[in-house]
Amino acid sequence: MRYLVFLAVAALTSLHVGAAPSIDVGSMFEYMDEKKRTLTKHVYNHGDSTAYVKVSLREVAFDESGREQDVADTGDAGILNKKEGLLATPSHLIIPAKGRGALRLVHLGGRERERYYRVTFAPVMPKTLDEFKLDENAAEQYQKSFSAGVNLLVAYGMVVIVRPEHTKFNTIVRKEDSQHVIWNKGNSTVIIPHYSACLGEVCENLGLSHLRPGQKKIFPLDGKKYKVFLKEGEHSRSVDLEG
Repeated sequence: MRYLVFLAVAALTSLHVGAAPSIDVGSMFEYMDEKKRTLTKHVYNHGDSTAYVKVSLREVAFDESGREQDVADTGDAGILNKKEGLLATPSHLIIPAKGRGALRLVHLGGRERERYYRVTFAPVMPKTLDEFKLDENAAEQYQKSFSAGVNLLVAYGMVVIVRPEHTKFNTIVRKEDSQHVIWNKGNSTVIIPHYSACLGEVCENLGLSHLRPGQKKIFPLDGKKYKVFLKEGEHSRSVDLEG
């Protein structure tokens, strides 16, 4: 799963980089377990000025080939009308320099299947009478603080995986022809925090990946030894695969 990065140039009067907010959303993935209805996400501002952050959220789904698609009618109004889906509150954060803000994620309605949401945190230049409700003087002073140079307002995205109400893990590991297969036959995502591939004494450590329900991960019989760590909800285990 990819995360989104957007760059916006706030001012172009010189090559000097002035004071600016710098947000940090921590982990790019959050998981809402079957017994939970809410999550709290902390967003940090390591920069030298206040961060005005707009939060947007959309539901996504995946077709049989794994391509991502937007799910229609997943705005706040549609979610509130149907009482189904993920809500983010507040939708706008004001985070002081060297401080942090808290976002609450609430899931409404049934969870007969696993659902996926992308949340984007975008620092913006506030204006008067917008969602941040700054008066004219405050907005003007904030904009002037950017006039000293080029400032990058960097937005980040994260993915929220909402597990089904009755989560069942069933991860199959087996050898098929000329390959090893790890197959998620359960109804919720299996996390592979990391795995290693070793050829002789030389090992390569590889990063995070996810196996959504129905997905397979293939390891070829290529002479390498693989050690794969699997996280199924609160339970973790490792499997050794030899080529």
